[in-house]
Amino acid sequence: MRRLLTVAVTAAVLLAGCSRSSLSPDVWVATVCDALASWRATITELNQRAATAMSRATSIEETRSNLLDLVTDARDATEAARASVESAGVPDVSGGESVARAFERSLAATRDAYAAAAENLRELPGDDGKAFYDGVVDIMDRLRRRYEQASADLSVLDSPELRAAFERAPECR
Repeated sequence: MRRLLTVAVTAAVLLAGCSRSSLSPDVWVATVCDALASWRATITELNQRAATAMSRATSIEETRSNLLDLVTDARDATEAARASVESAGVPDVSGGESVARAFERSLAATRDAYAAAAENLRELPGDDGKAFYDGVVDIMDRLRRRYEQASADLSVLDSPELRAAFERAPECR
């Protein structure tokens, strides 16, 4: 009997850990928009910091280091935003799980794009300025394209309740 109780309690704990809370559309939207606003502010600040550092760079290695700082910090900020969106749960609307997953996938793809850029920057030659800087241009162009592709497909927002919540939420402006 004791063993059966232990198995039942363990199963209940595991199942509870797997469930995702459902939130009203307004609460979910506010939570997601807060996470995204914080992320955008961080990305803006990182870009400004990188621009300042890049204006002072005098070598390939300084340039590489500055760009690596930018993309690794952006990767980390994007993962934090993804985790915040995931922890927001699911909006309590038809298709809410799909909407929540779309936002999470978008941020995961963006995080992965930053990680790939960091890996590519590390692989650039340090002894050939032209090859290095041409490589930087190519890497940043690929990052931009992947970033655009990762944008959340908001066509999944076919819920009138969610559309209205996004339009109402001051956090989303």
